[in-house]
Amino acid sequence: MNLTRRQWIGMSTTGLLGAAVSGLKLSPIAQALAATAPDEAAQLAALRAFSGKVSHATHYGPLIATVEKGRIVKIEAQGSDKMPTGMLTEGVLDRTYDKTRVVGPMVRKSYLEWERAGRKGSNKPELRGKDAWVQVSWDTALGLTAKAILDTIEKQGNEGCFSSSYGGWSHAGIFRPNVLQGRFFNLLGGSSITTGDYSAGAGQIIMPMVIGDMEVYSAQTAWEQLRDNTELVVFIGCDPDKNNRIEYTVPDHEMYGGWEAIRKAGCKFISINPQVTTTDEKMGADWVRIVPNTDTALFLAMSQHLLSQGKHNQAFIDKYTVGFDKYRAYLEGKDGTPPKTPEWAARITGIPAARIRSLAEVMAAAACRSRAARRPPACPRAAIPSGRSARRRASARCCSTPARSSPTTAASTPTPRSS
Repeated sequence: MNLTRRQWIGMSTTGLLGAAVSGLKLSPIAQALAATAPDEAAQLAALRAFSGKVSHATHYGPLIATVEKGRIVKIEAQGSDKMPTGMLTEGVLDRTYDKTRVVGPMVRKSYLEWERAGRKGSNKPELRGKDAWVQVSWDTALGLTAKAILDTIEKQGNEGCFSSSYGGWSHAGIFRPNVLQGRFFNLLGGSSITTGDYSAGAGQIIMPMVIGDMEVYSAQTAWEQLRDNTELVVFIGCDPDKNNRIEYTVPDHEMYGGWEAIRKAGCKFISINPQVTTTDEKMGADWVRIVPNTDTALFLAMSQHLLSQGKHNQAFIDKYTVGFDKYRAYLEGKDGTPPKTPEWAARITGIPAARIRSLAEVMAAAACRSRAARRPPACPRAAIPSGRSARRRASARCCSTPARSSPTTAASTPTPRSS
């Protein structure tokens, strides 16, 4: 492949050089850019004149766009997508040209008027979320931003600046904008930052303390393992059928076949949710209706019930946890708060107390059988038959054998652990 110096530089700046050097076939739009002078005006003209098919990968699957004279006229899912979502695919086309799309920097109207009046009076912060927006030039926007940051540091210190950008989703044209923003604020002396992210929430912080690994972004258990070794799945406020249509990377949508295989293997499903989801319907889940935002009360009551029945692993708690004495006092109401009984939670969650007890019992029993099947306390390994039904019978026998007692409690059943 013969390249001029100008083409070499142009292709390197547009990310096309690697494909050319390695012998990969360039896409039609990449070929159009490669044949164009590297200056911005020439490449923009080439894009506006382009017609053809363009492959693209998004957070909800691989797409193919049909372009006519620089304008997208059709978008469809690629054939490799096992569960394409037409609404999302077609939405890309609407989003690209919709009048609501933000195409430049915008400033809140009252704030801009306040700045132009020499900061006299108020910028009316009470109108945030309700005020009109005014599009301004990039020079104006950068100037206002710089002034606001420096004023905040002067009045509130660096703690007054919040670096909220993180991950690869914050900006469509920059990869890992959190790194750039973090470096920017560090040059100014630092800022307040986030811990964790909105996808995993507190799980990123608490999971290493509970099981020794963050788990959320670790290698996940194979579908075959889940199919062959899962007796009970509990959905808590989630709908995988909907949620897994998008992913952090490009989704392969393999999960739909995985869930169906687990269902066909005889797994039981429970869904704790204010509403019935499509996942519940497909999996035949036992629906437990709960008042929104009350799941913590439910879990506290389930823990209190298992604790009152001695169905907790005190030896494990003593060896691997810290602070259980305070948690126990809180559950039992010995710290001045009400005991977290199922009756207490029933008034909050809308779930009858008897149902809360049965949920705790079912989950604890499934965890017990699962743990016994992996490492039975009394049955020899050779006595554990293969196969789901046989393994359940054997593990049930193992669970009926008393476990070792801790110095402070009677024989107990292992506590449930989510998988």
